[in-house]
Amino acid sequence: MSVINTYKPPAFQELTEPAPGPFDIYFNGPVPERLESPRVRLVPYNPFVHSKAFFNEYRKSPEIEKYLPVTWSDYGTFLTWMQNNVHSDPKALVFTIIDRAKGNDGENIEESIAGLIGYLNCAPRNLSVEIGPVIILPRAQRTFVSSNAIGLVLKYALDLPRDGGNGYRRVTWCADPNNKASVRAAERMGFKIEGEMRWTWILPVGKDGGLLPVDGMRREGEGRNSTLLSLCWDDWEAGAREHVEKMMERV
Repeated sequence: MSVINTYKPPAFQELTEPAPGPFDIYFNGPVPERLESPRVRLVPYNPFVHSKAFFNEYRKSPEIEKYLPVTWSDYGTFLTWMQNNVHSDPKALVFTIIDRAKGNDGENIEESIAGLIGYLNCAPRNLSVEIGPVIILPRAQRTFVSSNAIGLVLKYALDLPRDGGNGYRRVTWCADPNNKASVRAAERMGFKIEGEMRWTWILPVGKDGGLLPVDGMRREGEGRNSTLLSLCWDDWEAGAREHVEKMMERV
């Protein structure tokens, strides 16, 4: 019996402004209207509402890209990457992080936007998801924003449905092994290092990943390993939930 493969990748879209029409979140799991603590609010990222405010702050600090596996040289590059690598992937969901202490309880997005956080590789069948990307804008770094944003996405993933979560079993975090701050941030929130995954990213040409291509047949761009951390349901029920809540309450 013959077999066929009808899969077609989504058409590549190059953007200079957000794509016209209603924004389709296109996610394979439930999408909350908002996740909220007294200090931080997460709302599903909408390029029509959030992209310009985010990128205007992001571009002020080029060093923020040092450990990211991307390069967003201009607004159009950012929109294009998000559309083709996040919005067209049903396993990915991004939230805008809003600092509720700014801009009239966060209503003024230009004043209150604090970064992006989300889910990648969402696998509802296996009750597993990865947290990423985690981008905290410089003006919100070394504040309560990071712990509250991470805490909210952890609670939404690992809390049981009766408590407002999805009852997942496993949440992972991947970081550039050289990005010690990212690894420490995850460990502070209860994640445990499982090991290092090899050759997980092909980086944009010119970006240092530490792994040179071994031949001329496997595309341009250096490779990068990733430190893998996890926080699982049994950790959560054994005290990690309470630890995360305490971290979110710290000044």
